[in-house]
Amino acid sequence: MILTASKQAILGAMIFMAKKDPRYYLCGICFTPDKKLISTDGHRMFIGEHETEGLTENVIVRITGPRFIAFDHLTIDTESGVVTYLDSVDKKVGLALGEMIDGKYPDYKRVLPKQNVAVHEIGFNAGYLSDIEKLVKLYNRKWSGIAIKPNGPEGSAQIDITGAFGKASVIVMPMRL
Repeated sequence: MILTASKQAILGAMIFMAKKDPRYYLCGICFTPDKKLISTDGHRMFIGEHETEGLTENVIVRITGPRFIAFDHLTIDTESGVVTYLDSVDKKVGLALGEMIDGKYPDYKRVLPKQNVAVHEIGFNAGYLSDIEKLVKLYNRKWSGIAIKPNGPEGSAQIDITGAFGKASVIVMPMRL
């Protein structure tokens, strides 16, 4: 199977995926059958979109090798493990290795906030917010607006990003002040 995703979605997922976690399946990017691209480190979760057709089950991929940023989209061959970085006219600009991770990715729908509860004060890790700024710049360099949907002072907040290159969401757990 060939998995396909945009530059913004892949680079955004790489920001929020776990790096060295004992839960090995979190150290990859999950392609879901409903065209969602998911990554998490356990404290925050990226939800983007991919373009792969015909996916019947979750596929978790860890991309290794040099990190390219000068590309338009990429393809991942799940059988050979080759990641091909392509420009806007489908010319190859780089290659990397993709390792398929055999594991069960957590159900991302369970952590989506079910309601939008207003709060007077909520605390977030500032490092998480700086990563959200990096993500927003991937989706729209000039207009970096976000919509924050809090779920009370103890529940996760959903941050929606819409830009010229698509849309994405980040789920962030609050911290106690």
